[in-house]
Order: sequence, then C-alpha cells, then structure tokens
Amino acid sequence: MGHYSKGSEKPPFKDDRLRLYSMRFCPYAQRPRLVLAAKGIDYECVNVNLKDKPDWFLDLNPGGTVPVIEQPDGAVIYESAICCDYLEEAFPDIPQLYPSDPVKKSQQKIIVETMGKAFLTAFFKTLYAVGEEEPKEELKKRLSAFDKYFQQNDKYLGGDKPGMGDFLIWPFFERLLVWQALIGLDLTQFPAVSAWCAAMNEVPAVKECTYPAEMYLKYYDGLKSGDPEAQLIGIDQKP
Repeated sequence: MGHYSKGSEKPPFKDDRLRLYSMRFCPYAQRPRLVLAAKGIDYECVNVNLKDKPDWFLDLNPGGTVPVIEQPDGAVIYESAICCDYLEEAFPDIPQLYPSDPVKKSQQKIIVETMGKAFLTAFFKTLYAVGEEEPKEELKKRLSAFDKYFQQNDKYLGGDKPGMGDFLIWPFFERLLVWQALIGLDLTQFPAVSAWCAAMNEVPAVKECTYPAEMYLKYYDGLKSGDPEAQLIGIDQKP
C-alpha cells in the first residue's frame, strides 16, 4: 500500500469508522495501531509520505507528524500517546488497557515517561551512530534498567497481561530486535528483556501490526539511500 504525497487529494470518508493517518514503518504510528488491534476496533488506515506531505495532511496536523486520528465528524487527535489515551477513553471496555486503580495506572505511566523515554533516546542515538561505542554503552545501560525491572515485577508492564505501557514501548523494542546485529548488540545479554520480547511477540495485536524482518531491514537500507519506499517495491505489503 502506497503513501499519499504532496499533490494528492484527501480520500473521502467511506463510512463511519475512525481513520488513522499513519506511515507503515513509523514506531510512533504503530502505537495506536497496536491499541486499535488490541481493542478490536475497526478503522481505516491512510498512509502518508512524511518526506513529501500532502497539504491536506498539514491542515489536519500542522506539525506534519503521524499518527493522527480523525473522526467522521471532523474531530482530530494527534501525538501518539494522546491518540492511545483517546482510544482508551473512547473505547474503555474492549478491553481496558490501563489499570482501573489510579496508583497502578500512574506507576505504569511513570515507567513509560522515565525508563521508556530514556531508552528511546539511547536507541535512536545508537541507530544513527552505528559503530560508535558511547551511544551503544548508553543503550546497554537503559536495557539493564529494563532488565532489572522485569526481573522484579510482573510479566508485562501491564501486569499479568500486556497493557497500555507495553504497547507504547513495544514498537521500539520490535525494531531493536531486528536491527540489533546492525547496532552490534546481543539482546540475550538481557534475559528478562528477551523474555518480555518473546512474550510480546506472541500477543495477537503485535502479530497483527508487525512486518517481516526483511521489510524492516530493507526500510533501513532505504533510509540510508534516501528512498525507503523504493526498497520495498515487489514485497507484499499491508497497512
């Protein structure tokens, strides 16, 4: 499935489903896709070329980032974590992804906002500085913190089943699993993190929203060449 680019016309709504504006390989856009899948919400996915954005997309989100959720009535929500919170509040019982206990809910958010954000920063620094030891050592430090957390707590951030926190951080770990050899990292050094990753890979919503490693690797090659979509021509694709 291609991505809408500058000069394209905004596709009209065909029905009363939510619409998610996404980019297939954006980890932030994968966050609400995971939540939508976990909740079983039917929706329409419209992919956007983030390097050549349509004017109509910038009217929806002047920042030009995905994800963006649009309701058929024209209401628009963007920013990945806010989109996920919106889905949780708009569809609270199918299933509930945050704990009902306000303390446990806040604690889960703290993990995402502290350990999660520190990991994301280290991950991207390492990815864009392949071969440099300093960012890789920082990434290992952040992975060690997660490893210690999973050793001392439940199977998932959400407890005995995956919750919102798991879905918010998973897209970045999914990519780390694929790209660890490129980075020069061995995740088996972090057994508790590896066990969590193995458990997450079996979650139905994760299976629904992932791509084969081949596609991630080709997309990474495309990033380096400046044309990620060209690298994927001829490969079976899904939204």
